[in-house]
Amino acid sequence: MAKLVCHAEKYKKGNVSSIERHNERRNANYSNEEIDSSRTHLNYSLMQRSQESYYRSIMKLVDARDNPSGRALRKDAVVLSEFIISSGNEFFETLSDEEQKRFFREALRYLQNFFGEKNSIYAVVHRDEHTPHMHFGFVPLTSENKLCAKEVINRSVLVRLQSEMPEFLQKNGFQIERGEAGSKAVHKSVKAYKADMEKEKAALEKSIQKEKKELSQLASAKSEIKSVEQISIGKTVFGGKITVDEQDFKKVADLAKKQLAGESKEKKLSKEIHSLQKENQTLKSENENMKVQLGKRRSISERLSMASLESELLELRNFKKFAEKFMSEHGLLDYFKRTFIHSNNRDL
Repeated sequence: MAKLVCHAEKYKKGNVSSIERHNERRNANYSNEEIDSSRTHLNYSLMQRSQESYYRSIMKLVDARDNPSGRALRKDAVVLSEFIISSGNEFFETLSDEEQKRFFREALRYLQNFFGEKNSIYAVVHRDEHTPHMHFGFVPLTSENKLCAKEVINRSVLVRLQSEMPEFLQKNGFQIERGEAGSKAVHKSVKAYKADMEKEKAALEKSIQKEKKELSQLASAKSEIKSVEQISIGKTVFGGKITVDEQDFKKVADLAKKQLAGESKEKKLSKEIHSLQKENQTLKSENENMKVQLGKRRSISERLSMASLESELLELRNFKKFAEKFMSEHGLLDYFKRTFIHSNNRDL
């Protein structure tokens, strides 16, 4: 079952304008490479809003709050809270456009009931990034109409929300469950999140380069196999022996040596594939709550090209059978066993 992504952020007055420009796509350029401007027309809002800016709508609620002391608003006061709601691409691929919209509409209904519809400022769905997601913004006012983000969004509130919201969505027909219990991903800032993802991407690229090197070596072995198939042979006058050109003989000998080394490499590659498959599953589980921000990242399984690698390994095994048969048929097998195979190595 897909996991719910529920990422929380808090903003001060100075951040509001930039949040609006990002959500409403009013910037000329974006440092976020995930945004595909050719798909921006697919974005939509789930709330009817006036022509007022986010800032003006927020400050109307802030100015109307209960403030018996009459103290001025602190410069570092949190005036806007935002939740990013999403899931993995696999979840959205199973939904039609209308069902996707219903998913976000039901999520909005739950959040407005939880934090107060009158405190809601915007609910914008972005479909021009890697994964569909909703930005829901509201003024963090308590039930006593006091501005206090620490009370409205604290640890206990987030734990309750992450347990109740998936249940609410399940009752409305969506196969989705809460994220990993105890996960700190929901509290992580976008900047810290992206830094962590860059580290992960670098580690994955290193693994990919290593696999590419192994594939290149296997391709070289395939080329040599084809050259052996072109060797001309002839029978001698005595017995069932065969004759080959000296250069061709050396080529077969070199290839036989490489075969022995290749068998060891094959075992090593098989272990690495198994390890990478386990790592892939772990990363998929750990990063389910991070897919909203990542963007344009191909799946780990595609980048590692496991199917292609296994195909190359299969061809190497087939060559082993070919080499055994070739040397056995032409009286070379015993010679190579005596000459090239050390007693500690296993037989061909």
